[in-house]
Amino acid sequence: MEGKILKTLKQWLLPSALFLFVFLSSCAGLSVQATSGSSASDGTRSGTSESSAQSTSIWSGWSDFNSWSQNITLDKSFFASVQAGDSILIEHTASSTSTDGYIKLKVYYTGSSWVELTGGSYANASYDSVNTGISPDSADQTTSYTLSTDNAQKLKECGLALNGYGLVIKKISLVTSSSATTTPTVTPDPEPATVTGTPYAVHGKLHVSGAYLYDSHNKKMQLYGMSTHGLNFGSDFSRYVNRQALADLRDKWNTNCIRLVLYPRDYKGYCNGGNQAELKNLMKTGINLATELGMYVLVDWHVHNYNPQETQSQAITFLQEIASQYASYGNVLYEICNEPTGALWDSAIKPYAQAVIPAIRKYAKDAVVIVGTNTWSQDVEGPLASPLPASSYGNVMYTFHFYANTHTDTFRKRVENVIKAGLPVFITEFGTCDASGNGGFNKGESEKWFQLIKNYNISHMNWSLCNKGETASAIKSSVSKTSGWTISDLTESGLLIYNHFRSLER
Repeated sequence: MEGKILKTLKQWLLPSALFLFVFLSSCAGLSVQATSGSSASDGTRSGTSESSAQSTSIWSGWSDFNSWSQNITLDKSFFASVQAGDSILIEHTASSTSTDGYIKLKVYYTGSSWVELTGGSYANASYDSVNTGISPDSADQTTSYTLSTDNAQKLKECGLALNGYGLVIKKISLVTSSSATTTPTVTPDPEPATVTGTPYAVHGKLHVSGAYLYDSHNKKMQLYGMSTHGLNFGSDFSRYVNRQALADLRDKWNTNCIRLVLYPRDYKGYCNGGNQAELKNLMKTGINLATELGMYVLVDWHVHNYNPQETQSQAITFLQEIASQYASYGNVLYEICNEPTGALWDSAIKPYAQAVIPAIRKYAKDAVVIVGTNTWSQDVEGPLASPLPASSYGNVMYTFHFYANTHTDTFRKRVENVIKAGLPVFITEFGTCDASGNGGFNKGESEKWFQLIKNYNISHMNWSLCNKGETASAIKSSVSKTSGWTISDLTESGLLIYNHFRSLER
């Protein structure tokens, strides 16, 4: 109990003391800036500026943050060329004059007052949303903070300030996107000729206007089709990415789109021990097959049940490589975070999108990008209140997911309300059963969703194309075929979806 009280006092009283110190210093005309090369008589602060080929050291020395009154400030000139996706690296060790083990960092932009930078992403650290500030994983490490678009603009305009507790700051570096996120040089593939009569040949490149998706003829467009299960979970799921399966989905199921799912952090995920080269090749194989068949394809960075900022740098690297190779393909769409949780729109998901979308836009200038919403992509009111401006981010839509037996009238009303208010919604995943994916098959509630989807021309992708032994699977678990399915091969869910898709005008 005593330790918790002491920690609380430090979190509330010491920052207040810093504010008073800064305020009185300003009133007295004193400088609290620790610029490059500065020194202090107590020996706690000194620094120099240097550059290297990979990153730029913008401060180095020995600044002992043994209390919240110690700080380092850097002029805006250091950040003249900073952009979203760049990172601030803070190298630190434990303060020898602070022995209670409590450590914390805060990064601010300056100006008339200090305002904490939030909304970026962290490596070797996490953000303390209760008490504010960055909590490093350990005292002896380098903490990385990756900037959002808003962060970068504020630093350009104002400069940076850093303070904290229980740490000695040894070096601050600025790593540009080119070195922070390694993107192989890929020559864009030329777009193949489209086959007459296929969905892409008929509709061409898509764009967003108001609450709707439109084709190249400015006709409202509805994408629909199947979602794979996670390609990272092994051949039981990735084997459905084959030419005949996609051809059957196009010709027999009447679909026009396939969603290719890649989990970053689940079993053998892209960021969790999976073979990254193999996973990228699987994704590219799916894109190539869909393109040959004149189908649209949704590249899904399948953030599942976490704040997308936690894998932001990897998302930038992966999606930028895909976008660079398929920059000329008009049939490729990008879903940048599937089902985030614990991530508010304004403080987490929007800044994430503001960092990731420019990486895609560097190559795929006009591709449709779909952004997830908090609480497993159900909180669509967040982007409605504060959308990403089309003038800056281009063709953007927002995700809603439903599972018919769990999400009923209240959720349908939420979707209807935001579309009526002008938000472009794409249902990148839905199921006919419980939200767990297993149990509760509900034909009646599914059909109510189909009616809403028809009324508002909403694009929608069904979970999922596999024979896993669960309700949401389209193929019976006893069926090993990866194409050429008959009606008797389909589950209750698969049959309902098959008939639904065949009723639509492609």
